[in-house]
Amino acid sequence: MTPYFQPLIGQLSQRAAEATLSILGISDPALRQFLSTQFNQPIGKDSNNFLADPVFEAIFGWEKSHFTMDRLAASVLERDLIEAMDNPPSDLKDYAFRKTWKPYEHQYRAWLKLAESNPQSIVITSGTGSGKTECFMVPVLNDLVREYQRSQQPLVGVRALFIYPLNALINSQRDRLRAWTHEFGNALRFCLYNGNTNESKHPDQAKTPNEILTRTLLRSEPPPLLVTNATMLEYMLVRQNDAPILQRSQGTLRWIVLDEAHTYIGSQAAELSLLLRRVMHAFGVKADDVRFVATSATIGNKGDEPLQRYLADLAGIEPESVTVIGGHKVPPIKQITY
Repeated sequence: MTPYFQPLIGQLSQRAAEATLSILGISDPALRQFLSTQFNQPIGKDSNNFLADPVFEAIFGWEKSHFTMDRLAASVLERDLIEAMDNPPSDLKDYAFRKTWKPYEHQYRAWLKLAESNPQSIVITSGTGSGKTECFMVPVLNDLVREYQRSQQPLVGVRALFIYPLNALINSQRDRLRAWTHEFGNALRFCLYNGNTNESKHPDQAKTPNEILTRTLLRSEPPPLLVTNATMLEYMLVRQNDAPILQRSQGTLRWIVLDEAHTYIGSQAAELSLLLRRVMHAFGVKADDVRFVATSATIGNKGDEPLQRYLADLAGIEPESVTVIGGHKVPPIKQITY
């Protein structure tokens, strides 16, 4: 049998060993070399390698909708956004969302629900790799594109807050946002606001008109889409330097996204709930005028009602305005031959 996965197994073993040694921080050269040798032994039951035998599990694709992205133009999504997602810059081509593709059914359902004129909120419980980010990012960008088309002016003031628990998750959205907003230049800007955001200068600012890279520019011209974490939001509410962000965003906030919502439990959930109320007060909006989105791959096995109540309690809205949307895998149909 051809060992298709042999190179992958070797890479997994080597990288796991390197990462473990780095985390342990062992300074003694002899001990570090000994452990490195042991960790890099071939994987198997008679080996001293600290990795167990690999297990490969087949996964099935997610149920797709009946419509291509191109068919959704005008009825659900703006043509300009579909074209921008279909044709990102060449260096970001991996983030293309082709107009000939069919979105997953749970993505399509999320887009329809969030497009309703009366603000609706959703909990997305689909599994890892099912495109949960597209469930909220596409309708948010679509909303911003529509506003820009009406005003024909670059949007200034925060319309959408994406709240992530980790900086790594914040940074993971940069390339996707760059790819999908590139065609709109400075009309649809975003900012990744965390502790690493430069204060006043960034060498790439002139090259990326669709992304704000410094705090100075963020405060003078707040973008419509702000990606951040709970700690930075706390600072924003109390720091005098950040007051211009709130002042220039009065009454404009209409989206709040909570990614990896399962991380907010117990006292953390209570703190986040209070923070959201302070945020809405500071931005001059009411909860009923905001669309809330919570995503998680691990909280979808308790039924819809507890999840509706969970987001409703966090956001201060009625459970009836919350819809739970989950993805469904489609196992391949067994071929029967005679």
